[in-house]
Amino acid sequence: MTTTVTALTIPPLDLQGHLTTHHGGALTLPAHGQPAWLQEQVGGLPEASYYHPDAVLHVHGNGLAEHLPLNPVAWTLASAWRGAQLPYLLAGPAVITGTEDHDGNLTPLPAPLATRTHKAIEAATEWWHENHLHLPHWPFSLDSPAFAPAINATRLAL
Repeated sequence: MTTTVTALTIPPLDLQGHLTTHHGGALTLPAHGQPAWLQEQVGGLPEASYYHPDAVLHVHGNGLAEHLPLNPVAWTLASAWRGAQLPYLLAGPAVITGTEDHDGNLTPLPAPLATRTHKAIEAATEWWHENHLHLPHWPFSLDSPAFAPAINATRLAL
C-alpha cells in the first residue's frame, strides 16, 4: 500500500512567457522511492533549498550548467519567502514539498501552506506573463528593483 503526500510543481517559462509544460499544481509523492521520484520530476539530481520553514523547494542541482529553461516563477516565490531577491537563477522544473521527517522522508506540504503557495505561484506567473519576460535586466541583474513588483505581488498572495 502506497501512502501519498502533497507537493506542488512549478514548470519553467519559455521565452514567450508561457509555461513549458503544464500549469503546475498538485502532485502526489510516494511514501517510498521519493529520491527517484523527485529526480524524475526535476529532470536530474535534485537540490533542496529551504526558503520557508515548512517547505522545501527542489530544483535540478545542475540546471543552469545543463542549460535548462530558467524558472523566474520559482525564483520569484523563493525570493518572496526569503524576504530578499535571490542573487542566483533557478532553472528547470521546481517541486515544493514539506520538510523532511526524522527518517529523512519528505512530509506533506501542509494544506493551508499549499493553498497559499499555489496562489502565490499564480500571482508570480501572472506578473511574468504581463511583463512578457522582456525586462532588459532579466536574467543579468537579479538585484534590479524592476523585480520588486513581482516579489511583492507574490508575497501578497502568500
